[in-house]
Amino acid sequence: MTCRTKPRHAADRADKTGTTAAPICRRLFTIEQAADVRGVPAHEIRQLIMNRALPAYRLAGGIRIDEVELAELLSTRQSNQP
Repeated sequence: MTCRTKPRHAADRADKTGTTAAPICRRLFTIEQAADVRGVPAHEIRQLIMNRALPAYRLAGGIRIDEVELAELLSTRQSNQP
């Protein structure tokens, strides 16, 4: 599990009283793990990354996908299907 200490979204930032936001901890998936979660081949996840439909992060251990961003992509893709 990877923890970030810098807030990413406005809602995660410090409130007006000046207190700091708590660290945000999210699970990061490899391309293969993301493909398993989504139930698709790994090349489809790579294509989504190349098309900038799915944000990915290059870390020392390779490319990682944030679980929340993957879930958001899944929910928007499912809501667009008839």
